[in-house]
Amino acid sequence: MDTVSGRDAMADSVTVLRTQSGRRGLAIARRRILCEGAMNQVSHFPRYDTRTVHRLDGLWEATFVGADVDPGEVRPGDIRWDDLMTVPGVFDSCPNHVRKRGCFALRHFVDTVDSAARGRLRFGGLGLWGRVFVDGECLGTCQTPYAPWSVAVPPGRRRQRELVILIDNRFDRDRVPLFDPFFDFYGYGGIYRSVAWHELPACALDRVTVTPLDLAGNVRIDIRLDGNAPAKLDATLAFDGGDPAAFNGLELNSGLATLTTRVPSPRLWEPANPRLHTLRVGIDGDSITERFGLRTVTAERGKILLNGKPVKLLGYNRHEAHPQFGPALPPQQLLHDLQLLRRLGCNFVRGSHYPQDQRFLDLCDELGFLVFEEALGWGTPAVHLADPRFNELQEAQTRAMVRASANHPSVILWGFLNECESHKPESDAAVARLAGAIREEDPSRLVTFATNHPFEERNYDKVDVVSVNQYPGWYPEDRHKERPLDEIEPLIDRVIAHLKAEGQAAKPFIISEMGAGAIYGWRDELEAHWSEQYQAAYLGILARRVVADERIAGVAIWQFCDGRTYAHGHALGRPRAFNNKGSFDEYRRPKMAADTVRRIFTGEA
Repeated sequence: MDTVSGRDAMADSVTVLRTQSGRRGLAIARRRILCEGAMNQVSHFPRYDTRTVHRLDGLWEATFVGADVDPGEVRPGDIRWDDLMTVPGVFDSCPNHVRKRGCFALRHFVDTVDSAARGRLRFGGLGLWGRVFVDGECLGTCQTPYAPWSVAVPPGRRRQRELVILIDNRFDRDRVPLFDPFFDFYGYGGIYRSVAWHELPACALDRVTVTPLDLAGNVRIDIRLDGNAPAKLDATLAFDGGDPAAFNGLELNSGLATLTTRVPSPRLWEPANPRLHTLRVGIDGDSITERFGLRTVTAERGKILLNGKPVKLLGYNRHEAHPQFGPALPPQQLLHDLQLLRRLGCNFVRGSHYPQDQRFLDLCDELGFLVFEEALGWGTPAVHLADPRFNELQEAQTRAMVRASANHPSVILWGFLNECESHKPESDAAVARLAGAIREEDPSRLVTFATNHPFEERNYDKVDVVSVNQYPGWYPEDRHKERPLDEIEPLIDRVIAHLKAEGQAAKPFIISEMGAGAIYGWRDELEAHWSEQYQAAYLGILARRVVADERIAGVAIWQFCDGRTYAHGHALGRPRAFNNKGSFDEYRRPKMAADTVRRIFTGEA
């Protein structure tokens, strides 16, 4: 039997694309490249062992529909498919579509096992705007970039179902109220994370959340259903692969059942020893396996307590970014980033500025990192904070983030609205609404948001932890000052004194952003701005102060690696069109500052 290598198969497929017109030719090419029909588990927790789950990651048919097209008028039957695209993946990072802003389309065929079964499509995150069609029928529209999102799929007439997704990466206040062109990170268009098609019974398990109540193993379990819920629920629970225990006649409230129980042989999750548990929940016709950790997180007398013990957060802000992949990072890059952070002595990551990839959070659970996860937001002006539609979508994406990540012991802080105009009256209701939504979804973690108005802030009373973004010595108050680095510690002193005067001394205070830029490889004997020496000296002052000062509960240095930002006139303040404040460049090559931070965080210095 003749075999065809992967390279030959790709070349053969491209020939088909070039020589055969219409959808049939491209469908043939697609089948030569894709391994369709396999039913795979999702690439992160939760896991499912009784339902059929089609993991749809791989090559899809694709096309650029146009830069002046109204995506609301696009119909799948009118699309001419002439390209290929990976999922996860973003169009903007592909040679065929660099710099394009407009409407894109993706198509995939799903060979279902039971065409009469209802389904649910689950997206780990997409952007900036998405619309889903199955068999030509529009099923839903996503206006919450980066956030987990799902859409119900009705039964079909044929086993093979056609899935078409429109993606639009244009900045549009009506379509995408949550993402603005002034954001200091690039707005990519594509499917950022994994996609899965679930075939579901009439009553299925949506998610099961395990909330530790103490350190003795007592937990609250919330079972959320999808579909036709019975009057009362019969379920089995099995911890860590053990024998299942029956819990019959559970009361349901809007498809949610809640119970308390104790984990057999409980083991605590701690950064130095991140031990994890699993819980398998079964109901008639469906089951789900969730992973969780037993730990508590509280705030007391200016400290963050993990399992009742003070912990100092030493880490970085991290964007999901890479020149080749945009925010659609492969798993080896996720692990690589965490290994670099661990080498620097870090125990903390702030996921800036959007909900995180569940695969990344799984790794943080396994490696013992602590995480500040926040909903999408950057510099939101007061006019947006007063907009009802903006606030509705903010709440929707924030709740989706919390529900998706609630079982990750690594996540200890929830946040939102990074650097919004929280010093203006319009912020009061918006901040209260999001803080309230988080506490309603998950009262077990600490709530915060990063303010860059520390001396005019109106909303300290709404948070458990005060998080402050400031850049003394980088954006100096006195541009003629010979040594701007001398501004760093006095500014920190002023913030601490102000918090005390505002009655916030009992709350933990973290420096959620502070840093300086450097161009990789540029070393200057004058140690000027943008030199590696200046950045290293800057972060040395910051890191030493945080490690030594008991009033500072932690730091997230801005930032882990350089990330692509504006591609327009704002880039005049961003050399190379990158935010260059990374201790590593965009390819994870270390600057001098990385070693400076490593020596201080590890105690070598």
